[in-house]
This record gives sequence, structure tokens and C-alpha cells, in this order.
Amino acid sequence: MKTIQKKAFTLIELLVVIAIIAILAAILFPVFGRARENARRSSCQSNLKQIGLGIMQYTQDYDEKFPQRDYNPTAVPAGSGGWAFTIQPYLKSEQLLQCPSETTPPPDAGTFTTLAARANTANFSDYFMNRALGLRNGDTPSSPASLSQLDNSALTIAVAEGVSADGGRTRPSTLTTNGSYGAVDLADARLVRHLEGANLLFTDGHVKWYKGASDLRSSTIFGPNTPFATSGGNPTFHITDGLTY
Repeated sequence: MKTIQKKAFTLIELLVVIAIIAILAAILFPVFGRARENARRSSCQSNLKQIGLGIMQYTQDYDEKFPQRDYNPTAVPAGSGGWAFTIQPYLKSEQLLQCPSETTPPPDAGTFTTLAARANTANFSDYFMNRALGLRNGDTPSSPASLSQLDNSALTIAVAEGVSADGGRTRPSTLTTNGSYGAVDLADARLVRHLEGANLLFTDGHVKWYKGASDLRSSTIFGPNTPFATSGGNPTFHITDGLTY
């Protein structure tokens, strides 16, 4: 009876196979990582679009005024805890204020049991509102801007990425020193969450991703006192030519 011998892999053949698998893994893992971050970026853009809809619904209910940016006992609604708190009846979800790429967790609902308490706590929102739109009490002018004041809604930033220390109501510490409340520095790691870039929501409702340090530096996102003629087609915190902050 003839014996059938099974041929096994040699050590060299096994090493070659292992090397090929390692090379393929080294090539594919970064691709998978970028695909995952692309999904997070899209989810963040969806959050901002929903936030934009919430802000627009608010303006329709309150004489086309934007929500108050900071806590203000005389704001509408009374005792507003800031813009992120104010638009919650329209969003109906605190999760929309959380960027999927931000690793810092939101306030613990078990510790901060009310919406107002969470809204006045760090990391309630992973986004911040343009100061020129929702001015806090004590600023000049002292009330939020209105839709009628927008000279170029397609260029004016409404909400941008960034984590502040007070629930996301005010500017984050990552704004540059290019004038008080000047420009966003997209080279900052707290803002550049998505593939070295950040998402911006504009007052006309559209959301766009901008690459960070290499394409869009702090000098090309203009502050609220730069006229549209100077800023050109770049994103800006400016709302009305002739009005300074």
C-alpha cells in the first residue's frame, strides 16, 4: 500500500507569508484609520447642521435674534445658560453637542442632574458660538445680532469646533491673540480634530471642513472687525461692515 506523504510549509515559506501579511497590515491600517475618522468627521458635520437648524428655529421664534451666547439673567428665555442651553428645546438632544472625535467626556448626568447645571459645566458642548452673533451681557452692543444684520451669511461663521471651560458658551482658549476674539487657529489640536482639519457652521446653514495649519492658518480666518472686502472669500467672524466689536 502506497503511503501518501503530506507536504508541509518550510520555515522560509512561513516567514515570507508572515512578512507579506505584516506589509499589508502596515499599508491598510492607516487607510482604515482615515476611513474611521472620515466617518467621525461626517458625524460631526451632521451635528453642526442640526445645531444650525436649531439656531434658525430659535431665530424664527425670537424676532430673528440669535441666542444669547453666555449666561444672562435678562436674556430670552429668562436666565438663559448660554446658546447651547437655549437651543436644547429645538435640538432635543445633548448628544448633538458632542463631537465624536473629542475624547473629553461631557458632564456626568449623575453628578449634574439638571440641564442648567450641565450647561454651566466644562465640556457640555464641543463647539463654540461666534461672539459677534450672541453677545453676552455687558458687551457693546448688549443684545444678540439679528438675521437682518448679516451682510454675507455664506462667509460668517456661526459655530466652530472647540472646547471651552464654561460649557461651550464662550470662545475657547484656543482663539488666537489676533485681536480680542480674533481668528480661529486651525493649527491648534483642540480644534483640529478631523484629519488635521476642522468643521465650521456658517450662518446660512452650510457646514464645511477646512484643513488645518497647512491650508488655513489663523491669519486667513478673519476676526469680527475685518470688513468683507478685506477678508475676501475666507471664513470670518465678521457680520456687518461698519460695526465693530
